Amino acid sequence: MPKLLAPLTLLALLGLAGCDDAEKTSAEAKAGQGAGIAAARQAAEEQVRARLRATGEMRLRAIQVYGQQIPGTYAVCGQVNPTGAVNDPYIPWVAAVTVQDGKAGRASLVIGMSNVEASRVYIESIERCFQGGGPRSGQGQGVGALPPLPSDTALMQQSGPAPAPAAPPHAAPPSGAQAPSAQAPAAQAPATQAAPSQVPTGAGSVTTTAAHPVNIRSSPGGGGAVVRVVPRASALRVFGEAPGGWLQVGEDAPFGWVHESVLER
Repeated sequence: MPKLLAPLTLLALLGLAGCDDAEKTSAEAKAGQGAGIAAARQAAEEQVRARLRATGEMRLRAIQVYGQQIPGTYAVCGQVNPTGAVNDPYIPWVAAVTVQDGKAGRASLVIGMSNVEASRVYIESIERCFQGGGPRSGQGQGVGALPPLPSDTALMQQSGPAPAPAAPPHAAPPSGAQAPSAQAPAAQAPATQAAPSQVPTGAGSVTTTAAHPVNIRSSPGGGGAVVRVVPRASALRVFGEAPGGWLQVGEDAPFGWVHESVLER
């Protein structure tokens, strides 16, 4: 019996020693992981500060650090208030940081400072902001294939400037108001206004709307003075046209300009 107990005691002692070694290795691994997380977060915040050129205290929130599939790589995800004002919104950002021997190395940052960058932040957060995210070993540091995202400038060039609204038709003067004299001198059109095209005399005729009398103006574009008010359903001849749907009308001679929306061809 004593001969049997001796080997068992030796095995128990060896087992206890193995447990101590395992616990020591686990503690060292946790300590190393904690140092890596701290280094990754510090490097990410420095990247955000450099991008915003912030000199004072930054307003950060929701900072999370996730270990990635590639060993020694961390994703740091958070939000920042660029101005620090209480009422200003927080902008999301994602940074990918490599850490070796407790020191941060390469760090890349995307921050939603524009519509295009916000789209990239969204894609990066889906790829990285969870434990074990990011690309696998051998796939490089970037995330998976990104959809084509045009630049803000390209978007503006594609959309172009907003078209100018068409000038609305002008209502008739209030009941009882005196119509301006037909002999009133015509005002000169602004220098920047497009020159109207002339139409041969008798090239067309129009009829004013039957809903109400119509104002005739000294120049196209809605900014000219009212030089005449013609009764409803009046027949007029067309003498010229201008951009925006303006017609120069009259009888034997031009009276002035009226918008085509109150006319019937």
